Amino acid sequence: MESDIKCMECGKTTRNFELGELICDLRKPSKTIIVKDAVICPKCKKDISNEKFALKENETLMKLVAANISISIGSVPNHLKRAYCLEPPIYRQHKSVFKSKPKLVGKF
Repeated sequence: MESDIKCMECGKTTRNFELGELICDLRKPSKTIIVKDAVICPKCKKDISNEKFALKENETLMKLVAANISISIGSVPNHLKRAYCLEPPIYRQHKSVFKSKPKLVGKF
């Protein structure tokens, strides 16, 4: 999934950053969003995986909703691919494979 991210190490924002595969628990999406791969800041080249990068909360949740609606109708736009809301038992099974957790903020 593409999103704007802010690096908490260097303070710079990157627009349309490809996060890769992203999942969340359907019951608590804002508290359980995780990204499969490690996240490297494109500006300072540091590993910012564990809450060292920020995503806009409202924008991210809206993209998750849009991605799931698109999946249900069968046509997912490229910028929303690989974003899934999962049922709690399925989320717990996949959680150990995912490496990055974003910090969700109102704005940056």
